[in-house]
Amino acid sequence: MAAQHNTPVFDYRALRLLVGLIALSLPIVVSLLAAASLPSISDAYYTAARDAFIGMLFVIGAFLWAYNGHTLREGFASKIAALAAIFIALFPTACAQCDATIISQIHTVASVVLFSILAYFCLGPFRHNTKGKPGKKGLRAKIYLLCGWIMVGSMIGVLIAKMMLSGDALVGLQIVYWAEAIALSAFGFAWIVAGKYIPLLVDDDQALVLFG
Repeated sequence: MAAQHNTPVFDYRALRLLVGLIALSLPIVVSLLAAASLPSISDAYYTAARDAFIGMLFVIGAFLWAYNGHTLREGFASKIAALAAIFIALFPTACAQCDATIISQIHTVASVVLFSILAYFCLGPFRHNTKGKPGKKGLRAKIYLLCGWIMVGSMIGVLIAKMMLSGDALVGLQIVYWAEAIALSAFGFAWIVAGKYIPLLVDDDQALVLFG
């Protein structure tokens, strides 16, 4: 008879780590595949990076759907974020030669919802049991706080830029692209840290062990 063990089928730390790695690599992957200057990361939809862009968003959505968090509120927020990621993939942004439509507006709303919820995780749930604590827990709390506000600042920065700059200036300076890349990097790094796999940021008794 096979021996029983208490290892969970899905480890929430592994889900966090995988989501973070994919988010962190998304801007790099689509930029390399597109082999062109992108006005926004979402514009990868109209380049050779389309399949990778959509595929990575679907994977992020699947992992977020599987992630239930530690409370009902976290689980609900994760499910909404998962749907937002899928909507971003299914409803493309407007292209340079296209007029804005209901489809591109859904894309924009879904993007705001996704980044807002991911910032919420950094500023709220991830810091719940770490803020004010000494040692590595306290360090993680500071990282979550910084990443959360970077994401919020990126969204606000895009809004201000759109109010102050012309469309040509936004495209030429790649304002939206860099804001999205910074926000995705902050999101990805925060979730990697929350995956408790980096030895410098987690105590041995809480560390994620992928193999063994």
